[in-house]
Amino acid sequence: MKRILIIDDEPKIRRLYSSLLSAEGYSIFEARNADEAGGVLVAMQIDLVLLDIKMPETDGCEMWEIIKEYDEKARVIVASVFPLNEQKQRIPGAKDYFDKAQGTDVLLAKVKKALEFGPVTHGTDRLSF
Repeated sequence: MKRILIIDDEPKIRRLYSSLLSAEGYSIFEARNADEAGGVLVAMQIDLVLLDIKMPETDGCEMWEIIKEYDEKARVIVASVFPLNEQKQRIPGAKDYFDKAQGTDVLLAKVKKALEFGPVTHGTDRLSF
């Protein structure tokens, strides 16, 4: 079962994505901030991260750097209210980008596509948070 970590400070968004993705058979983990996300990244082998940009304290851009430090091959879909071109400028190199206004059908298609290409390899270094 593929494991997806949702990093978003909005409880409604986490619940929506969690419900949508768990109904598709994915194992879902939620984090509202960098501390919670770090704990999940250290404890679990995550196959995909859905990452919001605008969050208090540690924003998505900083969290991206933490994720890449942990696992440079991590698959990340940026999920934000920012336009797609701005998402790509802020977090270059993500697997995909999702404008929250696009709707859950688009998100689900992007998640499936991101996970369909071969096994996910995880970094061997573990970060401490």
